[in-house]
Amino acid sequence: MLHLLDESLEAFLRATVPLPAREIDVAFDAPDKEWAVRVSRPTINLYLWDVRRNVSTRYFGADTPGGGGDRTQPRAPLFRVDCRYLVTAWTSDVRDEHSLLGATLAALLRHAELDREHLPGAYRDVVRVPLIEVGADDGRDNSAFWSALGGQLKPGLDVTVTATVDAALTTSTASTASASPPTDPPTITTRTNGAPSGRSFADG
Repeated sequence: MLHLLDESLEAFLRATVPLPAREIDVAFDAPDKEWAVRVSRPTINLYLWDVRRNVSTRYFGADTPGGGGDRTQPRAPLFRVDCRYLVTAWTSDVRDEHSLLGATLAALLRHAELDREHLPGAYRDVVRVPLIEVGADDGRDNSAFWSALGGQLKPGLDVTVTATVDAALTTSTASTASASPPTDPPTITTRTNGAPSGRSFADG
């Protein structure tokens, strides 16, 4: 499930910022000191740092019984989980770094939903198109976060991906090489912990 969220986010950002693969890397490693010294190209890092059940929403859907036909039957509600990513930009120049982070933030602000074309494989058949919402800061101390990582203090975007967990899809995926995604559509929420500025990578 989590790797599908990673793929969806990377595809969305590469297409909308844009982040051309020949120029900019996308990483999911913890952005600590050991990782930072290995960065050699402009990079957007999406670090998944928190996963927990979302108790406020569930997905209520209907299934079509096997054999086709028009009849549907209600299904048990599917639970959701909140996956929080810290999104940071890494370059050799701070102005380029702010520009890259700012272009990423702008891409999120410009889009109300995550288009199906950015979802991998059968994940595009989700019942509900993923939504994108940019929210306010949650008051968390960013310096304390970086201190816990043992890394360099940086501005970042706090991105929450809320996905519906479907056990039936997970079971089906595990037994098939060309796996269908085990989740329903994610909802993306972004909180800013710094004020990006500088040149726009989206314009280049």
